[in-house]
Amino acid sequence: MRKIALLLFCYSILSLSVSAQVTEPVDSATTAINEEDKIFEKVEIEATFSGGETAWRKFLEKNINAATPVEYGAPAGTYTVIVQFVVDKEGNISDVRAFTHHGFGMENEVVRLIRKAPHWNPAIQDGRPVKAYRKQPVTFSVTEEKSKRKNKRT
Repeated sequence: MRKIALLLFCYSILSLSVSAQVTEPVDSATTAINEEDKIFEKVEIEATFSGGETAWRKFLEKNINAATPVEYGAPAGTYTVIVQFVVDKEGNISDVRAFTHHGFGMENEVVRLIRKAPHWNPAIQDGRPVKAYRKQPVTFSVTEEKSKRKNKRT
């Protein structure tokens, strides 16, 4: 038997909802520094890939090694890897980390791919670019292929 990996993508990119509020007066210099370092989990306009969702999907499909779980001996099954990353104000990607732990090289492959991605359009909050989290699910499907024997006529 030979294993074959097929790669399927969940097309939606997920984000979490959390907001922070200042409850006591703070001087403006401290507020400016805090705003610079803040990573938003919920924003008015999400960060987007420069070419849009279709271009992002094409980038993922073109650059991922779909055979990774097979190469690392994963049993037949469906595995959804979820990776979170930050898109900064300039559209750079950082802080890439996997939320799942299926193993068989799958998380490492998706993290590698996300780190390789070109610039994004940053998220927008209150009319200005901000750092924001993004999540990307990628589903690997490993199947068993049964070989068929052909009768040879001699």
